Amino acid sequence: MRKVSLYIAASLNGQIARCDGSIDWLPRPGKKQDYGYADFIRRVDTLVMGRKTYDQAVGLGNWPYGVRRSVVLSRTDCGRREAQAEFVAGDVADIVKELRAEPGGDIWLVGGGEVVRPCLAGRVIDEIILSIPPLLLGEGIPLFLPRPLQAKLHLRNCHAFPDGLVQLSYEVMN
Repeated sequence: MRKVSLYIAASLNGQIARCDGSIDWLPRPGKKQDYGYADFIRRVDTLVMGRKTYDQAVGLGNWPYGVRRSVVLSRTDCGRREAQAEFVAGDVADIVKELRAEPGGDIWLVGGGEVVRPCLAGRVIDEIILSIPPLLLGEGIPLFLPRPLQAKLHLRNCHAFPDGLVQLSYEVMN
């Protein structure tokens, strides 16, 4: 069965974006430091993201995820297809369960609380890889929506990078 991973960055106070959705504060993986992204993305062949995350990714110019299958959760565009994405609607956890049952590589949950919460509730997330840059963002969009669900986690790894970013890797104990 395919592994489902939440690979995401959040400020120390739990924000994944500014109030306007901007992620200009995030360090970008580069040649000198990629924060494990290259190893992670090699095992991924399917992405699941919310519509807002998709719109932001499209706004970056070149599609950053290559030929990987991208499933976009959208109530209004269900059934639409674009060169880089297919749009679906329904229960998020059920959609991920269906994808997980298909053959293939790992599945990456890309996006925020509206995707994370139902996946945690549906117990479909296997691992959380959380990168925390040395920053308190203040106001912004939270990673975990109010009244988060309880989930037991097992710390697998903690890595501090020279620039102060800390990456925590957890197994979700379902």
